[in-house]
This record gives sequence, C-alpha cells and structure tokens, in this order.
Amino acid sequence: MKLHAPLLPLAICLMVGIFLGGFLGDWTQGLALLVTLLLVTTLLRRYPRCQTMGICCCALVLGMLLSAQRSSRLQVDWPDSPVVVEGIVASEPVQKEQFVTFDLLTTHHQKLRCRMANDDNSQRIALGHGLQIHAQVRRTHEWKSGHFDYQRYMLCHSFSGELFVRRGCWQWSNTPWSALSVVQRTRLQALLVRHQLLENYRQWGITDEVYHIAAAMTLGEKSQLDRQLKETYSQVGVSHILALSGLHLMIIYSVITLFVGWRRFRTVSQVLIVLAVWAFAFLAGLSPSVVRSALMISVYALLSLGFRERMSVNVLAFTAIVMLLVNPFALYDIGFQLSFAAVLAILLCNPLFARLIPLHVLQQHRWLNMVWGLTTVSLSAQVGTAPLVVYYFGRFSTYFLLGNYLVVPLATAILYLTLVCVATCWWTALQHVAVVCLSFVITTMNRLLAVIALLPKSSVDDLHLSTLQLFFVYVLLGGLYTLLYIYVRRKDVENLTKV
Repeated sequence: MKLHAPLLPLAICLMVGIFLGGFLGDWTQGLALLVTLLLVTTLLRRYPRCQTMGICCCALVLGMLLSAQRSSRLQVDWPDSPVVVEGIVASEPVQKEQFVTFDLLTTHHQKLRCRMANDDNSQRIALGHGLQIHAQVRRTHEWKSGHFDYQRYMLCHSFSGELFVRRGCWQWSNTPWSALSVVQRTRLQALLVRHQLLENYRQWGITDEVYHIAAAMTLGEKSQLDRQLKETYSQVGVSHILALSGLHLMIIYSVITLFVGWRRFRTVSQVLIVLAVWAFAFLAGLSPSVVRSALMISVYALLSLGFRERMSVNVLAFTAIVMLLVNPFALYDIGFQLSFAAVLAILLCNPLFARLIPLHVLQQHRWLNMVWGLTTVSLSAQVGTAPLVVYYFGRFSTYFLLGNYLVVPLATAILYLTLVCVATCWWTALQHVAVVCLSFVITTMNRLLAVIALLPKSSVDDLHLSTLQLFFVYVLLGGLYTLLYIYVRRKDVENLTKV
C-alpha cells in the first residue's frame, strides 16, 4: 500500500489561498507578489526542500490572486435606476405561485438571476428565449441560514446580480447567440438537447414521481423534485444518488466503452470516449460533481493508454487544481466540497477497510466480496462527508449503510433502464416493457426508502458544528488515518520479511 500524491499539497495550498483571497485588497498586488515568489523559487534550485516550500507558497498566492480577480470581475456597480438588459434565458424556468425564476445570460457576458412576476406571457418563457428587460439590477442580497451563505452561493455560480421584473417591464427579443461566449453557446445548446430528452420522458406515460427521479438521476434536472421526496432521501442519507456523480458517469463510461472500446485503435477509442463523457457533462448542466467526475474519467482514460495507476489521490488533486483555476469560487460550493471529500475518503480509507477481511476469503465468496466492497465504499464516503453534512444540514443519517445497500444497485438498474428506454424509441413494444420496468424499480426504491425513513432514529437532527470544530474534526480524522496507515505499512513490511 503506497500513498504518493505530490499534487495534494499544491491543491491544499491553492484552496487556502482562495479562502484568504478576501484579504487581498488589489489583485495586481498579488500578481507582483506571485512573480517575485516565482523568481525566488527558481533561484532555490540547489535546495529542493526550500524550493518545494516556495512552490507551495506560489500556489497559495495564486489562489489569493484568482479569488480577488474573480471577485472584482463579478462585483459590478449597477446603477440605482432601472436599465435595459438584453439576454438569453439560460436555465429551465421554475414556475412558482407569484413569479417565475430563471437565469439570464446578458449580451455583456454577465449572468443574472431573474425573478419575473407571473402573467400569461411569462409562463411561456422557455430555455433559449431572447428577452429585453427594463428593470433595476441589484447586487446579490445578503441572506444566511446556518452555515449557508446565499451571497457566496451566487458567487460560486458566477452571478453578477439579481433582477426583479414587474409585469409589462419586458418584451421578447431576437438576441443573437453570437453575443455569448463559445462555452456559453455550447452549454446552452446541450441544455436544449436535455430539454428535448426530458420532453421525451414525459411522453412515456410515467407518473410525476417516476419522471422526477429519472430526470434527476440521468440528466441532473432536480428543480421539480417533490420536497417531501427530497426530505426522505436526505433522512436516509442517500441524497447523493439524486446528484449526478462518479457512479453515473462511470456507468456511462462503461456503456460507451462497449461500443467504441476498440483495442486495435486504443488512442482513437479513448478520445471518442472522453468526448462522449464531456458531451454528457454539458448535457447534465456542468455541476461541480459532474465536472469533477468527467475530469477524473478523462485523466483515467489518458493514463490507461500508458498503463499507469489511473485512479489515485494525485489524479483527484489534479482535478481539483484544474477546477479551481477555472472557477476559484467553486471551492465554496457544497456539491464541490462533498464530492471531493467523498472521493478522497474512498481513495484513502477504502483500501484500509477492505483489508479487514482477508483477500483469499473474499476471492472464495463472490457475494461476500460484492457486499463487502459496497460496505467499505459507503463507510469511506461517510467518513469523508459526514462532518460536512452535519456542518451544513445539521443531520446525521443512522441507516446510511442500509440505504446504500438498496439504492446503489437500484440506481444502476435505473440508469441502464433509462438508456434502454431512450435507445428503443423506434421499437414501441420493447420501450413499453422497459418503461414499465423503470417505473417499477423507481417506485419500489421510493417506497423502501420511505419505510427506512420511518424507522426509529433514522436520522439525528439539530446537530451543530462551528467552522473551527469542523476543522478539528477533519484534523482528528487525518491523524487517525495517519496512525492506521503507518500501522498497516509496518504490518506489510513484517509480512514481507517473514516471506
């Protein structure tokens, strides 16, 4: 058992720098400091340890620089009077009682959260429509609930402000897509394809409950999920199954590999697989967990060409660095934190937990091997994410293992069945059979989770952790892991010596 991750300290220093970025007054000062540190680090070539410290300091200052620069770009000084804003609807509108909510990409490459008063016309607004709005743009208002900071959440998702639009203060427009960036156009086109797929889901004749779960688990559309259903999943501790992540993308990766995994043209096949995975990532809306999974799978495919270790802490650290370089405020996204904490804990703890049952016993009992593998992965992910879940949501799910025993195989079946439903659109009879099976699996899963949620003490609520306490919890977990890792390494050395 080896742990070699030189990129992990750099990723940590980059994160610390982003966190400290608010203390940097002017990002140009950070740029001057970074250049100075780079020059000093280059001169320390003969002193490797000092040079390593210099590289870590450079990563920290780079994080501060990126955070300050991003903050200055998003914090726009909007006028106090109403202005004319022209843009394109960039998200599925969510209809509520008094208003409709959606994201607006302006022709000046700014992203605004728009709340528009309900009327006959506003209910016809759809993804990709061009609008011209006359209203006052306001900075994101401050609102906190526990440790959730709404203003920080809006910065994470690159919003520059908010629009509150009254009736009659907007009109349709023919805003050209050429006014958007290439990435924005690509993402918008992918979301339109997703919208069409969701419309196809509706035509299968399934209930709203089945539709909402299928839409969330396969295409990342969770805006219409029933609140009670989300509460049930949260109470059992399996909310992660509703968010597209590594499990979902690895299934997509496996399915694509069956069709284009040519051994003879290995490089070409891996390139096609990576392109397909990123196409699905755009289709799913590029959430942090999806981007993390797509990046790791891309590195996985690249390293497979050289037969290198493909899934490691180093790969995870590289993925985090790339994501934070693109959007430093992704660090504050709860999905980003939970996703990376879960994967890091799985990569570190799963090999240790797996050794509790001897390998020869697992090889002799196939079912035990499968159940134990699911158990160790679930335990590892829980170790990494439980402190964060308590910190943000004040809840600990006591039956998370039982919930994962149910949802992981059922979620896998749901993904495969949905793919069959989409692929057999030309064969009505076979599609009908697949839809019936899909409805049965989703309904069964929801009912079983509802039963678990009714068990005594299914979750412990009203827990509270301060930021300092959260830090010390992870320090304690890190210390326990280090001690266990050293113990296992010594046992390995002793066994090799005996041999």
